[in-house]
Amino acid sequence: MTTDMLQTFSSTLTAMMENTLAKMRDAVDEMAGEGQLPPDIADRATMESGRNFALLMRERDRMALAGIREALSRIESGEYGVCEECGEDIAVARLKAQPMATLCVSCQSRREEEDRPRHETASGFFQA
Repeated sequence: MTTDMLQTFSSTLTAMMENTLAKMRDAVDEMAGEGQLPPDIADRATMESGRNFALLMRERDRMALAGIREALSRIESGEYGVCEECGEDIAVARLKAQPMATLCVSCQSRREEEDRPRHETASGFFQA
C-alpha cells in the first residue's frame, strides 16, 4: 500500500474518531441534562427506554472507537491492510468501505459461516 493511501486511510480514521468522540460527548451532555423524572408513568417509561437506547448506542460507539484506534495503531506499525488470519492484503475497496477491517473478504466470509448457528430440521438433521 502506498504512503498516500495510508495517509488517506489515517485521515479517514481520524475523522471517524473525532466524529465518534463528539457524538459521545453530546450524548453525555444530553443525559446529564435530564434532571427530573416526569410525573406520568408512561412518560417515565418512554424516557427510560430512550435512555437505555442511548446507553446501548454509546457502548456501540465505544467499541467503534476502540476499533478505530486499533486501525490507526496498525497504520503506524505497518500492519494496516494485511489480513490477520491469512496474511494476504485486504482489498482497497474493502478498506474504503470498512476502514477498520482486519480480515480479507474470504476470511471474513469463512468466519461468519463458522459463527452462523445451525438449526435442526424436523428430520433431525442440521442445516445452515
